[in-house]
Amino acid sequence: MSKHKFKKFERSQTPPSFRIGAADFQILEFLANYRFLDTKQITALFPSQTERNIKRRLHFLFHGGYIERPVQQFTYLKPSEYLVYSLARKGAELISQKKGFSARAKPSKEIGVSFLRHSLMISDFRLALSLALSNSSQFKLAVWKDLGLIDAVYCEGERLPIAPDAFFTIESKDYLMHFFLEADRSTMALERMLNKYKGYWIWRAEGSQKQKLDIANFRVLTVCISEERAENLRQISKKADDNQTGSEMFWFASEKAYAPAIHEKILEPIWKTSKNENPHHLLE
Repeated sequence: MSKHKFKKFERSQTPPSFRIGAADFQILEFLANYRFLDTKQITALFPSQTERNIKRRLHFLFHGGYIERPVQQFTYLKPSEYLVYSLARKGAELISQKKGFSARAKPSKEIGVSFLRHSLMISDFRLALSLALSNSSQFKLAVWKDLGLIDAVYCEGERLPIAPDAFFTIESKDYLMHFFLEADRSTMALERMLNKYKGYWIWRAEGSQKQKLDIANFRVLTVCISEERAENLRQISKKADDNQTGSEMFWFASEKAYAPAIHEKILEPIWKTSKNENPHHLLE
């Protein structure tokens, strides 16, 4: 009997027989929380398992209809790159049934290539931060929100939106640290990025963070695809504050400085502010 061939982006009409185990359910939970993860990222979340075993579980879950492989990645995926996954309706229904909260599958038709790449960049940051903090006895990731915060301010008659890619809080025994995340893929002009930073500056000056989130202070972290882009944004952000001298509110780093395999680097002095060129630890 010939071996059955499985296609990469098309579910088999005769899916493999398997039973949902603890690791499978965890994969579904991670996809419900992160929305998009690739094989390498998912493997990093299971340090006690091999990549080969994780790929096997993902194979079963995809052909069993529990997860998706967004077809948009087909336009850029290289043979050496990792497949990207998201939650399918069947997986969302299982999570909702078992965990008692509403998990949603994102329809594939709503996903563009740029959106997919941007989402993976956010997932990379969140994953590295979560793994680094999991090894800390002093700090923990208390809050992560990547949906819902949309606001705006006005500067000289121009509307400046406040729409971060994520908001998160790191908690220690004595205090809380609040952050907004901007994941920059070099697709936005520098002038538009400056308007983003001006918007945050005015938003805080008006005290809107207290009304919206009940927080006093925050930092805006911008992660970029290169050191050059991070430095360009750092320089342009100096014009965002009233005195145009740079602010310690705005922090910058390249995503090349951290990764799931070297996740601890995200807490190390890879960050620079628009105030000066001194390297900073994230938690200082």
